Amino acid sequence: MQQEYKFSAILHEMPDNGGAYIVFPWDIRKEFGKGRVKVHAEFNGIAYDGSIVNMGIKDENGNICYIIGVLKKIRQQLKITDGDKINVKITLR
Repeated sequence: MQQEYKFSAILHEMPDNGGAYIVFPWDIRKEFGKGRVKVHAEFNGIAYDGSIVNMGIKDENGNICYIIGVLKKIRQQLKITDGDKINVKITLR
C-alpha cells in the first residue's frame, strides 16, 4: 500500500496574484529524494492532482517550506480563506 500523509494545514493566500497554498510539513528531499513531487491530494475530501514544490517560501526560522497550491475553485467549494485550517491527505502519483 502506498504511503499516505495526513495532516492539518493553514491556508495561505497570496494577495498579489490570487493564489493560495498549504505547507507540506515534511522535507520532500528527505522523504522522496527530489525537490518536486507529483501528488494526489485531498483537501477536506476534495480531490486534486498537483505538485509539492519549493517556491522560495520560508518559515519563521528561515527553513525552506515545500508547498502545494489550493485552487480557487476548491477554496470556494470549501468556503475557506486565508488562515483557515483544512485537513489534507497526500499520496504520490
